[in-house]
Amino acid sequence: MSNVPPQNPYQQPDTYAIPQAQLVPRKDQTLAIISLVTGILAVTIGCPCLLFLPLSLISIITGLRGMQKVSLGTGEGYGMALFGVVFGVAALLLYGALYAVVFFSSNI
Repeated sequence: MSNVPPQNPYQQPDTYAIPQAQLVPRKDQTLAIISLVTGILAVTIGCPCLLFLPLSLISIITGLRGMQKVSLGTGEGYGMALFGVVFGVAALLLYGALYAVVFFSSNI
């Protein structure tokens, strides 16, 4: 006689293999979203307290890094990153010119 216990025909087999799904890695678009949000904030609320300067710089830097990730194939959101860079540059030029006119036109 063997030492194997009798198996119940209604019992689940001991070796049940869970099928592994083929997971496709998701591409990251965090930098593009950060660029777009900070670019919009730089244009809309960036004027008081020179807040446009850090917001537009963050928007430009993260937008360029986001576009670089898209070109390398590890990210997505090229349009968002591009518009973030455009908004950041526009805010930098617009408010920079505005503050320069105000600063240099004061008569002291």
